[in-house]
Amino acid sequence: MKTPADKATLAALAAAALAACASGPAPMEAPASLAAAETAFAAHSVRENMRPAFLAAFADDGVTVRPGGWVASNAFLATRPNPPIVLDWKPVYVEVARSGELGLSTGPSKITSVAKPNDPPSYGQFVSIWRRQGQGPWKVEVDLGIQHAGPALWDQPLEATIAKDSRGTMQNARTLRVAEEQFSRASAAAGARTAYADLGSERLRYYRTGAPPALGKAAALQAPGMTQDRLVWTAERVESAFSGDFGYVRGSYASAEAPAKVLGHYLRVWRLEANDWRVALDVTNAAAPQ
Repeated sequence: MKTPADKATLAALAAAALAACASGPAPMEAPASLAAAETAFAAHSVRENMRPAFLAAFADDGVTVRPGGWVASNAFLATRPNPPIVLDWKPVYVEVARSGELGLSTGPSKITSVAKPNDPPSYGQFVSIWRRQGQGPWKVEVDLGIQHAGPALWDQPLEATIAKDSRGTMQNARTLRVAEEQFSRASAAAGARTAYADLGSERLRYYRTGAPPALGKAAALQAPGMTQDRLVWTAERVESAFSGDFGYVRGSYASAEAPAKVLGHYLRVWRLEANDWRVALDVTNAAAPQ
């Protein structure tokens, strides 16, 4: 059940989005409308079940990780029944490129059993990349999450922003693919922690199953899931916003000693800062045991 504060927040977000549509793009229209889309997505999941909500919110080529790797979410869910759970979540951090068509939404999630609703829920965090065409609806392009004990970040207020820390001439910045390749080389040669220390934003958000997100680079470098293992990262898709200040890479990772054996899958969000790409958010899922 939505609290009065929740209803007021959603109403304010929706009003901002509608006002922007009426008067043309406003500086905060894009993150406000993305936060409203995420909130409506979660409400649909609680109201009807996660399956119809996901089918409605995901782009046809939107992907998530299932056993075996990245799959098209709608194709995966199309022939499956509703799962016997209630999946709820809320956005606490939303960031959108200055061009307004590509954005990030993340926050806490909660799973409750339908058969045993009084049992303790399980908790986690979601990370979703959304895209829209013009002023059309937002659709989920990539979705990945982690699990951990306890309701971390449920009391966090929403922060909705535009990627506005880039300075200098974006035309002079290297491409996102080059930045990702540099990250992978540093990780394979000197260890993952070194790569994050060298290329992570000071505002890095670091997500690993088993612990709540580490917020800030200093916290990430000391996080339980941070490792100095020599890892190689294989990019399967690299996407940048039209404005060239925001993008993401998704793919798989492996040990540098055994690069053919996939250890898991990752989503890495990048932001242009001081005319160079920095890792804004990083989340992984370990591969299913074989």
